[in-house]
Amino acid sequence: MAVDSANRTMAKPNVVTQKKKSNQIIIWFLFLIVVGLSYYCYQRLYIPSVISSVAFTVKPGSGLKQVVASLEEKELIPDAFMLSSYARIRKLDRQLKAGTFLIKAGLNPVEVLESLINGQAVLERVTFPEGYTLKQIANRLAKEAPPIEPFIEIIRNSRLPENIINEFVNNPPHSSEGYLFPDTYYYSLDKAEEVYHSMYSQMVKVLEELYTTYPENPIALGRLTLHQAVTLASVVEKEAMLDSERPLIAGVFLRRLDRGMNLQSCATVTYVLEKPVAKLTYKDLEIDSPYNTYRYPGLPIGPVANPGRKSLEAVFNPQLSEYLFFVAKGDGSHIFTRTYSEHLTVQRTNGIMLSQNSKE
Repeated sequence: MAVDSANRTMAKPNVVTQKKKSNQIIIWFLFLIVVGLSYYCYQRLYIPSVISSVAFTVKPGSGLKQVVASLEEKELIPDAFMLSSYARIRKLDRQLKAGTFLIKAGLNPVEVLESLINGQAVLERVTFPEGYTLKQIANRLAKEAPPIEPFIEIIRNSRLPENIINEFVNNPPHSSEGYLFPDTYYYSLDKAEEVYHSMYSQMVKVLEELYTTYPENPIALGRLTLHQAVTLASVVEKEAMLDSERPLIAGVFLRRLDRGMNLQSCATVTYVLEKPVAKLTYKDLEIDSPYNTYRYPGLPIGPVANPGRKSLEAVFNPQLSEYLFFVAKGDGSHIFTRTYSEHLTVQRTNGIMLSQNSKE
């Protein structure tokens, strides 16, 4: 009996130790669950989820559940349940108001909800077509376009390579022309200047995406600077009418630049005319301007319009060929030729005179 009592006495500390260890494991397990849930909630609520600025409408009588479900459907938030729970805990579910609101790019789900509660209703919607000039954009907004400085700050904070950013910042463009991305934007009547910032930001996003998508682009290869790429894209925008031809036209221009040939783009001459014309005359081609690519070699000193995505993509991923010339047929398409003699033959055969898209 004495031995048995001794064994029981020795067993008690082991049982206590094992129970203590079990409790510690449970505590650590619960701790990890809490940390994991906290991190999950943080990701679903505080990580930016809005890719580009967009207008969102809260219809009269809409409840929180309906609104957050719509936000999730439009991919403006990742988790409707999580945001709905957050709103109820913070007692924000009854503060929603009807109206159309601007949800800006870079907002996280909590900020999206706050913009619907505290934001100012959007009053205006404006669309800028590809190829619009700075003057046309400013006229549509009935305000003078801002200088280039705000765009430099956006470029400085972009994901473009540091050498590309420094090259651009150290030699900034003299105008906002070319750097206002054509798209549809929303703004309040008393804050039309915000549209310019949105257009700047959208242009940088497209440039970042194209630079990553096409790593062998002319900028990365040292054939063009960022400013020259945007400038060339603006020329392509004004010269091409068919999306399928834009990469080929970009390739022709790059080949002419590599050979030291004048671009001879009618679009660059038209840009400096006081009034647009249907057809250029040979007298027009004698205009003394750094934009006149008939008189001066290389690219013009800056963009001649604000290029759209297709034209920018054509410059970042040009279609290489043996062509050095192209001439408009009159139906939106072009005839491409390798030599000047072939070019002249095409003109004579088709009775094509000097026009907006011809290369003389």
